[in-house]
Amino acid sequence: MLEVDDRIASWSVQELIDRMRRPRYRCGGGVAACVALAQAAALADLVRRAVRRSLDNGLEQEMAHVFGSIAERALARADLDRAALHELLSTLRSNPASSESQPVIEHATLVPLGTADLGLELLEMLARLAPAVPAFAASDLEAARALCRSGIQAALAMARANLPLLTAPRAAELEQEIERRAAILQESTR
Repeated sequence: MLEVDDRIASWSVQELIDRMRRPRYRCGGGVAACVALAQAAALADLVRRAVRRSLDNGLEQEMAHVFGSIAERALARADLDRAALHELLSTLRSNPASSESQPVIEHATLVPLGTADLGLELLEMLARLAPAVPAFAASDLEAARALCRSGIQAALAMARANLPLLTAPRAAELEQEIERRAAILQESTR
């Protein structure tokens, strides 16, 4: 049974790692994607704080808000992903071929797509921060970018994994959504 009051944000890092190793906690790749985005946002905020004097005050305040918000939303999405995975696995165990399973499968596909969107939002803000970052903080910014990209890639992989479970027309529509986000991610690495 999934404990809905047991929020991932309240776990220690050790608890998170231990629970990711056990299927009963429902902490799969979607949760890992969310945690990567939260870490990326935290590192980005660290960099912002290091270069705050070289940023326009309005931009610095916007970044402070966005990075904090993304970190919080990513952790909240981890709980959402965990619940969606629990519901999906329960549905697939009880009646996988029923038409009633389609909304559950679709929800479990849309949740990681939303996570990818959050990552793309963060990636855009990281690009705005980059010009102000001196050499001493460049490695942290690059680590934030790498975590962000990996979180997006993991989220897209989780969404893609559910496509074979959907009806062909809906799977094709969602595949296009996945590919659109993957193209945006690819473009951002140039």
